[in-house]
Formats: sequence, C-alpha cells, structure tokens
Amino acid sequence: MLLWFVSALFLAYDFPDTELTDLEIDAAGIVWLLPVSDPAVIRIDTDGRQERFETGRAGLPSGLALSPAGRWAISFQNPGVLLKYDSDDILLEEISLTSPGDILFSGLTIWTIDTIRGNVISASGEVIARNCGNRDSRLCLERTGLGMISGSGGVFLLEAGEIPVRIADSGSACFSTNGILLLEDGILRLFEGDTLLTDLPYSRISASPDGGTIILWGNAVPMVLE
Repeated sequence: MLLWFVSALFLAYDFPDTELTDLEIDAAGIVWLLPVSDPAVIRIDTDGRQERFETGRAGLPSGLALSPAGRWAISFQNPGVLLKYDSDDILLEEISLTSPGDILFSGLTIWTIDTIRGNVISASGEVIARNCGNRDSRLCLERTGLGMISGSGGVFLLEAGEIPVRIADSGSACFSTNGILLLEDGILRLFEGDTLLTDLPYSRISASPDGGTIILWGNAVPMVLE
C-alpha cells in the first residue's frame, strides 16, 4: 500500500446525508455536490461551510462540470437540457440536448454523454468518441487534455477524433498525482499498479483538478483523501 494513502488526511468537509448524482472538486478545494432529488447545487469548503444554489429546475439531473475559469454547468436527462453559468452563478446559456448524461469542460467547449447512442459528443453535436458510455458513465479530464469515461460499460481513455482505448471492463476512475485510480467492487487500485485500499463502501471516485485530493462517494458518506 502506498504511503500517500496510509498517511491520508481527512479534511473537515461536512457532507449532507443525501444521495448524489455527481460530485466535483474545484481548484480551491471546494466540493460541489449535485443531489439526485434536491433541485440545488451544494458547495462545501474545507471548513465544512455549505452554500446552496437553487437551480429552480425540476427533472432528473445527470451531470455537473467545472471549468478552470470558474464557469460551471449542469445537465438534465429529462428534460434534455444543459445549463451553463458564469463564476457569479449567472446563467449564460441553455442548450437543448437529447438525453444528456455526465458533462465536462474541455477547453472552450463542453463534452457530454449521449446516453441513447452511447457516444461522447460536444455540446454542438460533434462526436468525440463512439460506443463507450451509458447512463451511469462519468467523465473526467486530465490537465493535458486527455479525457476518460468510466462506468459499467467500461473505462476508456478519450481523445477527440481517436478510437477510445479501453483500460478496464468496468468501474469508476479519475486522474491523480499518482496516475489513474480505479475503484471497482470496493477495491481502489492504480491502473497497472498496486492495490491501495479494499473493502470500501463506495462506488464513485472524483479528484481535484491537480489530482491531489480524492473523494470516494456513492452508497455512503463521502470520504476525502489528500
């Protein structure tokens, strides 16, 4: 087991007891939560202070994305819509999409999962990668621009215009300072590396933009590793 995990620091985030659709961490260490049934985005800082942003939208949320510039976006499968906000929570754009799944910012554009066709597409409709996603798949992006999609349909590395590269048959994955982390069946391991932790009651994993803070979530109160 790596020392990085043995000496993990548990921060003072105070997570609400609610089922989550998505969880993201921004560059300041603020954790953003997208609840399944609560029409709001919840932001929690490292001292546990919470802030709610009411979306005012009924429907099934499917994804949350943060950009390095402070913009953020949320998607809804039903109705099929993507909402893009600026750093002051002002709505910039509303984009109609057919059954969008998870989303991420890639440069000046937004990628989303077309959950009907299983493709990763841009918000303008350009196909990024084919036949690699479904409703439970999650997207993440590495600082160099390399993307990744993970879920029950498999874990794939993504580059625009290239064939997706499968690296695992299933699981949740994220980029970290130690490489790609894979969480599957309660086991956390490095891709092509060591097993790090076992017997974990979590099904999802998210990381900060620098890959230094990791949060395990889904099925239990989130656990923070730094």
